[in-house]
Amino acid sequence: MTNYKHLFSPIEIGHTELKNRILSTAHQTNHVDCGIPTPEMTAYHSARAKGGAGLIVLEAAAVHESGMLTTHTIAGFDQRIVPAYLEIANEVHQFGTKVFSQLFHGGREVVSSDYRTAALAPSAVPSLRFGTMPRPMSIEEIKDVIEGFARSAKLAKEGGLDGVEICCSHGYLPAQFWSGQTNHRTDKYGGSFENRMRFIVEVMQQVWQEVGEDFTVGIRMSADEMTMDGLDVKDSVQIVEYLVDQVRVDFINVTSGDSSTFAGSTHIVPPSPVKHGYNSPQAFKIRMAGAVPVFVGSRIVDPVEAEQIVATGKADVVGMTRSLIVDPEMPNKAKEGNHHLIDACIGCLQACIGHYHKGLAIGCVQNPTAGKELKVQALRKTPREKKKVLIIGAGPAGLKAALTLDEFGHEVILADKEDEVGGLLQTLRRAPMRQELAETMLDNFIKKLSVSNVNVKLGWHIGPEEIKGLSPDVIICAVGSRPYIPQISGINDPRVCTVDQLFNYRGKNIGKNVLVFDFGGDWPGMEAAIDLAEKGHQVTLISSRLYIGEEVHQYLRNEYLKKLYQLNIKMIPHYDLGEIKEDKVVIRNLFSYEKETIKNVDSIILSLGRVPNVELYEQIKDSAPEVWQIGDCLAPRTLEEATFEGLMTSLQIGLQGTKSLQVKQ
Repeated sequence: MTNYKHLFSPIEIGHTELKNRILSTAHQTNHVDCGIPTPEMTAYHSARAKGGAGLIVLEAAAVHESGMLTTHTIAGFDQRIVPAYLEIANEVHQFGTKVFSQLFHGGREVVSSDYRTAALAPSAVPSLRFGTMPRPMSIEEIKDVIEGFARSAKLAKEGGLDGVEICCSHGYLPAQFWSGQTNHRTDKYGGSFENRMRFIVEVMQQVWQEVGEDFTVGIRMSADEMTMDGLDVKDSVQIVEYLVDQVRVDFINVTSGDSSTFAGSTHIVPPSPVKHGYNSPQAFKIRMAGAVPVFVGSRIVDPVEAEQIVATGKADVVGMTRSLIVDPEMPNKAKEGNHHLIDACIGCLQACIGHYHKGLAIGCVQNPTAGKELKVQALRKTPREKKKVLIIGAGPAGLKAALTLDEFGHEVILADKEDEVGGLLQTLRRAPMRQELAETMLDNFIKKLSVSNVNVKLGWHIGPEEIKGLSPDVIICAVGSRPYIPQISGINDPRVCTVDQLFNYRGKNIGKNVLVFDFGGDWPGMEAAIDLAEKGHQVTLISSRLYIGEEVHQYLRNEYLKKLYQLNIKMIPHYDLGEIKEDKVVIRNLFSYEKETIKNVDSIILSLGRVPNVELYEQIKDSAPEVWQIGDCLAPRTLEEATFEGLMTSLQIGLQGTKSLQVKQ
């Protein structure tokens, strides 16, 4: 049945027995109303428990009013939390999955999307990333927060949870106390190493007093804060050795990174192309230092990787959070020998942590059901008639639609004029830092197509006559978009090519000095600049956004900017392309309207937005009882909208009254 004998073996963690070593680490869903989890959160975690996860750690629960990270943070200190915890625990426990609460106080890390409360910290040392200056905590406030940790742990136990994880990672409040960089106090909570450790020791002592011995209590910590002035693994080993000598610690959940800096924050949720499982060597050192069970996560996306980590003793439990977001059934599929059916995480960050930072409920580019379980489950249960559906366009939108319709037994024909599926994913897979994302997503789609009943017809330029011969009940038009070319003087200059042409090897020879023009602040312009600089070209990236990479999630943008600086790419925001004449290019400042001339330009690469391919839809919109537009041919946007519309449109096929020609999220 399975080759994962270590990954699916049980383990005792404190007072809790886990059925396997697969963990969903604490991550924000924004399914919180006035500090209390909503039924949507219960449904979200229930899906992962049903799919076979061994342990779920709920998202950060503030232990004190001053620790409410955002307006969507769980109020772990509020007595009203108990019924919500009971609902989650009862739902998750029926699948044999255990559930912990993460007890949290961010200290100076205050990122509220609403009114920003006063930030408390050991000392007045600012958070560079958020621009927050905290005020030093009084002794009374320290005692009050420590009591908040204990009270929150007690409420978690009353709510039927199996344990708590005290969040000391990413430079949050406990780590602010134990770090000499952020703790400049001269009282008993500062100065010596022992004094700086006093806060976390007292927190754990009071937690144990409240919950008793028949519970499970551990910590989460960054073994390496991955920033210039942060703690490294040597510091963390010292912290662990001291802590386990002072108080009972049932487990240590090892991660890396620091919230207060741009570079350090990347490791809160590391994107592709960050290396898989890169925290496991540090986890092993912490495991040896503490002699207690260790969890490890961050970019462990495949059960094969997880099995190897457990089998080699680097960690006891493996955090596979994003793998469970994209495919809640991943553990069951692996255990039953259906590894080929697992959808792998692409590391895009767009709808998981990306939604959180926008104040939206959690989602997933590849699994649009994530975070919408109640809504989607209701649609899935609704009776429907089987239809003959023609989907034109085998990009992400068309692929998602085809596979969803196939699940419900519709007769599906998927046609595309190209000789391969994927649409823009085929361009994206040639981009240096997006290759893993695109190839993983393509692989996920192709694996599912291979075991489906979808009739795939490639290399077919379909038109009204061909459609007439097929007589479909429904047509879904998903034919994508094309690059926008501005109507300016000199635009037909032979030095000009688009990013699409560059990455699909249809462009002209590229000269030494290259200008890359970026309209959207998204990946294409940055990827083109990086690709050309790596090949030895002198590159200037000119963007009409407020800053480079504005539309890319901040953790991924950190990686892009690091690469752009390493390659000495010149970056100019606030300008657009004015005109091209002779060997000169005129750019225009978007604030002052002043023009500047750049000379000696050998090549000009355009990433200036996309135009929807609406022509086919206009020809065929009356060729079937139902005709839908989805994805970029409806309006050019992102992968998330494409797959969402592919799913939601398909769920409405065969229902009564589905005459709308577009889907609203």
